[in-house]
Amino acid sequence: MTQHYILTIDVGTSSTKTALWNEAGQQLAEASQAYALTRPQPIWAEIDGNLWWEAVCGTVRQVIANSNIDPQQVAGIGVDGIGWTLLPVDANGEALSPALIWLDRRAEEETLWLKNLPEADQLIELCANPIDPAYITPKMLWLKRHQPQVFEAAYKFLTCSGYIVCQLTGRFTCDLTQAYGYHFFDIRGEQWSPWAAELMDIPLEKLPPLKACTDIAGTLTPHAASHLGLPEGVPVIVGCLDAAVGALGAGVTRLGQTNEQGGQAGGMAVSVDRVVVEPRLIFSHHVLPNQYLLQGGTVGGGSLGWFRDVLGQVEVNAAQLLDRSAFELFSEQVASTAPGAHGLIFVPYMAGERTPLWNSHARGVFFGLSYNTTRGDVLRAIMEGCAFAVYDNIHLAEQHGVSMQEYLGSGGATHSAVWCQIKADVYNRSFIVARQADGGEGGHSLGLFALTAQAVGLCKSAGECVERLLPNRQVFEPSAERHALYEDLFGVYYDISRRLLDDFDRLAAIAQEHNR
Repeated sequence: MTQHYILTIDVGTSSTKTALWNEAGQQLAEASQAYALTRPQPIWAEIDGNLWWEAVCGTVRQVIANSNIDPQQVAGIGVDGIGWTLLPVDANGEALSPALIWLDRRAEEETLWLKNLPEADQLIELCANPIDPAYITPKMLWLKRHQPQVFEAAYKFLTCSGYIVCQLTGRFTCDLTQAYGYHFFDIRGEQWSPWAAELMDIPLEKLPPLKACTDIAGTLTPHAASHLGLPEGVPVIVGCLDAAVGALGAGVTRLGQTNEQGGQAGGMAVSVDRVVVEPRLIFSHHVLPNQYLLQGGTVGGGSLGWFRDVLGQVEVNAAQLLDRSAFELFSEQVASTAPGAHGLIFVPYMAGERTPLWNSHARGVFFGLSYNTTRGDVLRAIMEGCAFAVYDNIHLAEQHGVSMQEYLGSGGATHSAVWCQIKADVYNRSFIVARQADGGEGGHSLGLFALTAQAVGLCKSAGECVERLLPNRQVFEPSAERHALYEDLFGVYYDISRRLLDDFDRLAAIAQEHNR
């Protein structure tokens, strides 16, 4: 009997990860390739689309070589990518400029213009999302204003995953989970809105057709096949948003289930069956039919990485000698420190903050430092502060009657038992970490495997496939006593974060004035 294989391609902010799976859902090989994010100006964030394509080609070739399979047996390819990305291309799919990614906030003037429109509330209601420089719409208006020659030359505007699918198949598509980045997307009708596009003078003919993520976009072209080392004709699905497929891979298959992603860009996503308009949060389609995701997105997850790089040389050196990670050594110090970090609170806005503040100027703050503060206190405060940032969003979602039936953790932070326990205690709910049978994490690759397997007929249901492949569940139960402490500390955290907003803006203005 012929064995079939699935390739999954996860295009992230700093690297692309490709994995090869057999049809039983076992991961046979994995490869990643990093690339550089460029910041020509402080609040700009760009990536050359060609670097994405080179990373895709390199990692696909690597996993095929490492697994020693017959490339003729690859039955399908799935792609996911970062959101809120604008990449103009010509009729051949060639990039006309660097991709403006989710971290790019250059379009602040265009955002203000949109917010001042008499129809601004209608645009928010239409796509169920706030107006913010991170979204694609202001970026399009910025490009139209500052680089009109590129805007006019663009045949289509593509998202990150849409660009890779175009390179693979020659087809132009936008999937429903990525479309919420455009404020002329009618999220209820699942179509582009002519009146909203006309309001902003956006020509809809420059937008690709909308598709479901499991639709087959096309098959590998001879050109793409030669670069990947695969046969032409392999089906490629339309693909999806990384956060949405990550939620599936973490186990969010049913309404009310919630995923918290503990990584560089953290946050939570709860599955709901209705459109919820809350401009302080994020809202998108889920990758599964008849489900949406109400999301909170934070930036504090990279705070421990910052500590390691700037202040953690002791742990970095020790980790090399002990053949362990610096993060393991951080966790051991946190475990020996009392909850509450002896009154130290960390506000983790190291690169501004997304939900619920939407403030580009917010910055990290340690509040309550004293001569008695220990290194362990500082590390614990970072972990607790990141949990408080997510808890801020949980409170807001619950105000809309959203019920979180099961709370699932995913990402690198779940390898820290002490951090998982902190989250259970802060949120006052069971914190569940589901892993694959071989101990691997659920996540983007697993969710993408399930979607692709369904699309090419190797399984009946992506949701059932994920449930089958995540049998191992570690549960962290909350402590009522610790939650009471954290509830008091969160009140202080909340007040600090709001009271400092004007000061963050003042500080940014001073820095801008003196850096001219």
